[in-house]
Amino acid sequence: MFEANNVLYIGKKDIAKIDRSLILNAIFHAYELLLDQNYTMPDRIHVEDGGNTLLLMPCFEHNYFATKLVSVFPGASQFGAPAVNGIMTLADNKTGMPLAVMDGAALTAERTGAVGGLAIKILTRENIETAGVIGAGVQGLAQARYLLLNRRVKQMMIFNRSPEAAFARVAVLATAYPDVNFKVAQTADSLVKACELVVAATTSKTPVFSNDPKLVKGKTFISIGSFRPDMKEFPDAVIETADRVFVDTPFASKECGDLSQPLEHGIVKDSDLLAFAHLVREPLTTEQKNNPAFGTLFFKSVGMALFDLTVASTIYEFAQENDLGIKLDF
Repeated sequence: MFEANNVLYIGKKDIAKIDRSLILNAIFHAYELLLDQNYTMPDRIHVEDGGNTLLLMPCFEHNYFATKLVSVFPGASQFGAPAVNGIMTLADNKTGMPLAVMDGAALTAERTGAVGGLAIKILTRENIETAGVIGAGVQGLAQARYLLLNRRVKQMMIFNRSPEAAFARVAVLATAYPDVNFKVAQTADSLVKACELVVAATTSKTPVFSNDPKLVKGKTFISIGSFRPDMKEFPDAVIETADRVFVDTPFASKECGDLSQPLEHGIVKDSDLLAFAHLVREPLTTEQKNNPAFGTLFFKSVGMALFDLTVASTIYEFAQENDLGIKLDF
């Protein structure tokens, strides 16, 4: 007979204390589970209400199972609130007993940042000097932090449709990374032109910069924000010019406009989309990264519950080891 257990509440302040390299390793582990098929992950449930979305994402692996509930309200910024909110529950996969409840928005920001960060680590040269982040929300900040964890560039540019938000993010980042030159880009086009690496973390329904093949050639593009067929961060020139297109999940092409729209218009084929997970075990060599045949790269992430599960279990174990969180009677 099992006794009632304590459920650990882990808030955003405690989540922020974890070493980001551990979160990065958790994403690496998720890709390994994906390759080995050592998980159970039903399709995520989307509930639409106007322009707002509720996502429910359950997942099981050998030791744990978890469910994340996330609300995405693009218009929340006008009320001074983040666009993404949610909660994460973690339970023991031997007994079914609940173990933890976590701040879902904080977890999502970290895991999504790490997904982008791992793509940057595997796809880009170590000596890149310029990078840009389009989007200055919570996700944009996380992308910038994980980018700098993996590539300490000399210059980073930030663009946001609201310049005030971009300046605010630059102020935060400049304090944390004094050796990096941060700039607010006047336009998204000027950012893309100046940067070797471009990361987008927006919920835009229209491309955020010009559809110009000359503008994008020879660069690496990471799209993080779009997760519905009506959302599209990058113009078709990116996927059309790319020498390689990588996706984080098998179902990515159905979920986001950055892939579904070019597929529908015949710009790319399903066979052109490569599973990023294979690069976890067979990463690009330095020679490949310097090869012109790999000059323009596009990585698209829509995320999956398996990422949330491995990150949640990592956070839980870190909290247990470091006496973090609040114990709740259950």
